[in-house]
Amino acid sequence: MRWILDAVDGARERAEAGDLLFGTIDSWLLWNLTGGAEHGGLHATDVTNASRTLLMDLATLQWDEQIANELAIPMAMLPEIRSSSQVYGECRGVLSGVPIAGILGDQQAATFGQVCFDVGTAKNTYGTGNFMLLNTGD
Repeated sequence: MRWILDAVDGARERAEAGDLLFGTIDSWLLWNLTGGAEHGGLHATDVTNASRTLLMDLATLQWDEQIANELAIPMAMLPEIRSSSQVYGECRGVLSGVPIAGILGDQQAATFGQVCFDVGTAKNTYGTGNFMLLNTGD
C-alpha cells in the first residue's frame, strides 16, 4: 500500500481525498457485490481480515491511527471494520437482493469450514505457511 502511494503519480492525493481505497479480498468482493464505484458499494472488512494487515489495534478492533501515520497510510482509504457475522448489505446485479451476512478470511474461514465450533477444537492449515487456529471460546 505504501509503495503504491509513493510510486504511482497522484495515488497519495487520491487516497487522501477518499478517492482511492484499500482492502483485502473480502473488501473487494463486498465492494463489487454491493455496487462498486458505480452504485455506492460498501467499503468494509471484518476483524479477521483487518487484523492481518497489522494496522488494526487488537484492543479496540479499529484501525490504529499511530501505525497508519507511521507508515504514511491515509485513514480515508481504509475500510470500515465490522463484525465477522452480521448483515453487511445486499447484492446488486445478478444476485440482487441476496444478503451478505458474513465475512471470514483464510485460516479463520477454514476453521469455520472444519466445524471447529466447540472450545478446544482446532484446525491446522498448510499452504504458504503452517497455521494452527484454536477455538478459545468467547
